[in-house]
Amino acid sequence: MRISSNQMFQLGLKNITDAQSALSRTQAEISSGRKVLTAADNPIAAVRSVELEGAIGRAQQYIENGNYAKTRLSAEENAVSSALTSLQRVHELALQASNATQSNETRGILATEIRAQLDNLLQLANTRDGDGRFIFGGYQQDAKPFTFSTGSLSYNGDDGRRLLQLGPNRTIADADPGSAVFAGIVQGNGTFTTTANGGNTGNAVIDAGSVVDQASWNATNHRVRFTGADSYEVLDASNAVLSTGVYTSGQSINFSGVTITISGEPVAGDEFTISPSGRTDIFSMLDELASELENPRNNSVDRALQTNAINSSLSNIGNAIDHLVGKQTDIGARLNVVDQQEELNSGSVLQLQETLSGLVDVDVVEAASRFNQTLVSLQASQQAFARVQQLSLFNYL
Repeated sequence: MRISSNQMFQLGLKNITDAQSALSRTQAEISSGRKVLTAADNPIAAVRSVELEGAIGRAQQYIENGNYAKTRLSAEENAVSSALTSLQRVHELALQASNATQSNETRGILATEIRAQLDNLLQLANTRDGDGRFIFGGYQQDAKPFTFSTGSLSYNGDDGRRLLQLGPNRTIADADPGSAVFAGIVQGNGTFTTTANGGNTGNAVIDAGSVVDQASWNATNHRVRFTGADSYEVLDASNAVLSTGVYTSGQSINFSGVTITISGEPVAGDEFTISPSGRTDIFSMLDELASELENPRNNSVDRALQTNAINSSLSNIGNAIDHLVGKQTDIGARLNVVDQQEELNSGSVLQLQETLSGLVDVDVVEAASRFNQTLVSLQASQQAFARVQQLSLFNYL
């Protein structure tokens, strides 16, 4: 076969340009760290890499959401923990106030500290996160949730709970609305409340009572009215007499599936009301307790009314403490969920990154070796071309 000089030149140039192209390609792979530089290099790997990068981005967003939720939940947990400490202190103060040795002056001092604790609780209820948003406002994170003035509470938030996506099938609330944390506290013993009539003229005191037969309790108002110093009658909501009995101080009185105990010396006409439990807020119950302690009591009748009010406050504060303990437990459980999901998401990101790396990342050692081989091949092609150029017949004429 006859090979012309032109063919030899073209073949030589082609070998050189092919080697240069391969060298440039290898150099680009090494500098970028990727072996799939365009979709044309490996269409299947290119499509798969886009899917993997999207999955990695979503997993990393889940991790960011978890970190944000953890920050908000930690702030909520700290606020609730501090609120518990304040309420426990108020419970101690109420117990001190119930002691018969306390005077009007010392009870006033206790009321001052209770009001200080109320202010502290109000500040905790208006806690902000690191971004300046209110924790307990529900969806209304830019408005102060609680204001309390002259015994009246205003909640300026809503009942919303913002959910953050932690995984493909897992969401979590980053905080609780203040209406579910500092309000909605069940009163009395959780089923009913006991109160003394403000017009009582005896010194009898009633306890919180308890339910002995839930099926018999009809959740309506009842009254225990004394018809004499040693006799009483129980009336239902329609004022019908359910039962009568002989009164003995400290002895249980049973009716409609509940039991109560009244102690002291009542007089005819004294009444005690048993009502289904309602709900209140932490701030109102502390304000009522402080107001009660600030009101001077100068005789046994007034002190009995005060004792009844303090006992009622103690029951309510105990309920509030239990309520906050439940919230604290729930917050801790959610923080554990965030930590567990973060671990899963981090593991998922690592696995996806390894898979992506296997598809598109270059083997630097192999690429460097290939680069040297291509460079040697290019140099050889250039040298061979230079020698071929000298084989023209005109060089010998």
